[in-house]
Amino acid sequence: MLELIKKELILNSSLTSKFFIVNFRLASFFYRGGIINKLFIINVIVLKLLKFICGIDISPKTKIGSGLILFHPQNIVINANSVLGDNIMLKHNVTIGNKVDPITGQHISPVIGNNVELSPGVIVLGNVSIGDNSVIGAGAIVTKNIPENSIAVGNPAKVIKQVDER
Repeated sequence: MLELIKKELILNSSLTSKFFIVNFRLASFFYRGGIINKLFIINVIVLKLLKFICGIDISPKTKIGSGLILFHPQNIVINANSVLGDNIMLKHNVTIGNKVDPITGQHISPVIGNNVELSPGVIVLGNVSIGDNSVIGAGAIVTKNIPENSIAVGNPAKVIKQVDER
């Protein structure tokens, strides 16, 4: 886990990003291990403080792969049941939220693949997946699946280009 934190500290340039990542990774580690101790409580308090100051609302329960990059970490909200792959780049004002299935009443959250960039103002809602190596343009609202190796923009988001793997 320390190697993961070191890697992500190198990838992120802002002090806020670094501070968030250290506390998020530690809180996630303690949460997943069922270790509720004083250090976990401190990490959660720091995460709540960052939520209040910067608007970063990402639960320690959220599954996020290695290589998380937060550019301009302001107003980023991710539902606790969302799953994000490796090498995810999130920019400011990104929301990844659940949606209630009208038939089952279950809360369904997005799954985001590896090497995905979510530009400023992107909203991803409900039972959708974003494929590996995709870029979602600024202000896009994703309510349907986006295939891998795609560039998608707009409201609702539409694929405008397929790209070769990065």
